[in-house]
Amino acid sequence: MNKKNILFVDDNEQVINGIQRQLRPYREQWTLFFAHGGAEALQLMAQQPIDLIVSDMLMPEMRGDELLKKVSELYPGTVRMILSGYADEETLKSGLEVAHQHISKPCGAETLREVISQIFKIQACVSNPRIIDGIGDPNKLPSLPKIYRELNAAMADENTTCGDLANIFARDMVLSAKLLQLVNSPYFGLKRVVSNLTEAINLIGIKKLNNLVLSVHVKAAFPVNSPETERYMQYIWQDAGRTAELARLIALSENQLEDRPDQAYLGGLLHNMGLLIFLSRGGDQLKTLMEQVKNTDTALEQLEMAIFGFTRSEAAAYLLSLWKIPPRIIEAILLQNTPNDTAYDGVNALTAVHVAACLLKPPVTEGYDRLFDMKLDTDYLQRIGKIERLPDWETLADKIINQFATP
Repeated sequence: MNKKNILFVDDNEQVINGIQRQLRPYREQWTLFFAHGGAEALQLMAQQPIDLIVSDMLMPEMRGDELLKKVSELYPGTVRMILSGYADEETLKSGLEVAHQHISKPCGAETLREVISQIFKIQACVSNPRIIDGIGDPNKLPSLPKIYRELNAAMADENTTCGDLANIFARDMVLSAKLLQLVNSPYFGLKRVVSNLTEAINLIGIKKLNNLVLSVHVKAAFPVNSPETERYMQYIWQDAGRTAELARLIALSENQLEDRPDQAYLGGLLHNMGLLIFLSRGGDQLKTLMEQVKNTDTALEQLEMAIFGFTRSEAAAYLLSLWKIPPRIIEAILLQNTPNDTAYDGVNALTAVHVAACLLKPPVTEGYDRLFDMKLDTDYLQRIGKIERLPDWETLADKIINQFATP
């Protein structure tokens, strides 16, 4: 396997030295380059192909977002990442427009290695020409709504209030209606009607807002016309809600910190997005898949590869990477059927989504239940030292089944 070239750009010599020390154990996998500013980085890239550039944001001669914008124009195939400790709303919004990923300093060696490994695995998938041919021209695919990035940037600013977020939400009538519909649903069990967006955001919680935006957007982006296909769409969304909640509970039960439980939730919510893509496209390929799912014992992934040339997980990873969703979430979706392919030996969103999807299954029409087949990978759970946690996770799954069965 060819070694990947990674360029780190930071004007702080101590930071450069720290990254060199942290990543020295991985020099067999990656060749590391370092630059102390934008000009030096561009000069180096003119002489040396770079697979991934990781830049600080605030540098004296050229800001990180300015550097990455130039890199996107000169070397569009290079993956771009910001590693910065500075994150006001405007700076973060500017960085997110040109970077595939943003990581906050300080960042431990294992986290940095995990993120970089995920990025390269996803890059290998999304550069697959069969997927590009099958899914279509990236410029013609549905793009992520602007409001998603605006919310991300606002939520990263510690001075943002629920009122500020309500003002962003208020610009979109559909999202505002969905938010109010959700907080007034039986799930929240309120004995009064909430009609104020700020109060609704307080009730749902700030971190779930972007999940709501994504789920509404995905539903709108992949419409179906057939009543039969519409039924499967309903199964998928029922399954998505349950899997997302169980994945979040599994992450919490493993004491996952910061945004890890939310990443598990989003991974669960979108884990069958690839099937949505297949269903919304319809046609002879979908008809063949549904017939063979019902009438053969061939493994689902093999069927999808034979019919479409790629799996639903690869299709979803491709589109989510275009939307610049964090790689840890994309990895959870890409490897949900084959979690042992990850290089990471700990619990993360992939663990939670894989286990949740295996323990829960939507009630579908007889004969088509194989459409949601996923076998629990006990070798993977043995490898990360979590096989003994399975009974506790099964108890959580029973709780979710009962919770969602309540009218």
